[in-house]
Amino acid sequence: MGPVCAPMRGKDTMKRILLTLAKIIGVIVIILGSVVFFREELIVWRLGPPDTFDEATAPAAPNYADLHFWAAHPEKTETSDLRLPGAGEANTTAQQVDVFYVHPTTYMGPGLWNSPMALDHAPAQTLETMLGGHGTIFTDCCRFYAPRYREAHIAAFNADYVENGMEALDFAYRDVEAAFDYFLEHFNDGRPFIIAGHSQGSLHAMRLLELRVDKLAIRDQLVAAYPIGFWFPEDRLDRGFANLSLCEAPGQTGCLITYDVFGDGSIGREPEGRMPQWYATGWEYEVPARTLCVNPISWEVNGEMMGRDRHKGGLPLVPTFAALDILLNRNNGVSYDALVAPIPNLTSAVCREDGSLMVEAEKTLPHFSKGVDDSQMYHTYDWQLFYLDIKDNVELQVANYFSSKQPVKASETAQ
Repeated sequence: MGPVCAPMRGKDTMKRILLTLAKIIGVIVIILGSVVFFREELIVWRLGPPDTFDEATAPAAPNYADLHFWAAHPEKTETSDLRLPGAGEANTTAQQVDVFYVHPTTYMGPGLWNSPMALDHAPAQTLETMLGGHGTIFTDCCRFYAPRYREAHIAAFNADYVENGMEALDFAYRDVEAAFDYFLEHFNDGRPFIIAGHSQGSLHAMRLLELRVDKLAIRDQLVAAYPIGFWFPEDRLDRGFANLSLCEAPGQTGCLITYDVFGDGSIGREPEGRMPQWYATGWEYEVPARTLCVNPISWEVNGEMMGRDRHKGGLPLVPTFAALDILLNRNNGVSYDALVAPIPNLTSAVCREDGSLMVEAEKTLPHFSKGVDDSQMYHTYDWQLFYLDIKDNVELQVANYFSSKQPVKASETAQ
């Protein structure tokens, strides 16, 4: 997928990502024989956010009555509508559940703390890739909705920008909540729904679940939640949630699934890595001793290793954008028109003691290597590595939800 959607993993991560882009672009320039020399400092300057957050200079608010501001919607055709090879046309009458999906960080600048959501800019093309890798999981069971929102710049997760970053994240969340309220009032019509997200999108999704779902009657409509790819501290659900808990068995409903992926040749989550965490009492910037982790092969919360023989399949998805497109903030117009076949039995998975989900780097890197460096941080592929596993579990959750008409507890699911 490339580095653009990776979350910030401590103080130096943004700089590392931008400097990597600088080196790539520098190589391109040398190959082309250009006299222009893109120094690393120039790349950081080009893509970095302003020195201060100022809401007065922020982009105009999206109007969710306009389909333009929905990256994915049942009345639009885009990459979340793509089908796996041999799958045939989607049966829309079987789509009994809605999915409200909050996309990950795609905005790396330049010039603003929050994305202007322009379709001719690089983030729009990055989002198209995300919709192909994430949204297509839900095609058979669900109607898929993904709002465009004024997401925070990737620097919002950098320790050098904590105060500005939290303001930018607050600003972004307001759009997510407004989109969800519009979705409920105008599209959902009381149907069961799933809330899903990735990275920054999962941070917002977790906040949305706490404020707009957990303590309200609407919770009975929640099939499950998938805020994947964020470092949620072990006590996150204890601090603010009254009802939602982690899923503990395949097909369990009314619960929440999260994890973050690393290769087994790495240290996993950085021991001193800090992330912004939103609580009803305010923002905190903390080093979680342990993070929440549900194993996406077993769907259990424990430290048991699940072997490759249990892995249903990962979906390789090559990005359509390049480093130069990010630097120039342009959408190059290349789009997806087909998915490849998922690869089964690709990796084992285990939730390590600190909450890192560890996978087999030796087996996965040939298929999911773009943007994965020596740290073996597979964050970009959190969803795609377990594409068929998630797809099967979601469809089981939907079936269980309708068979019971109420959340299915772990003790009631087939082991």
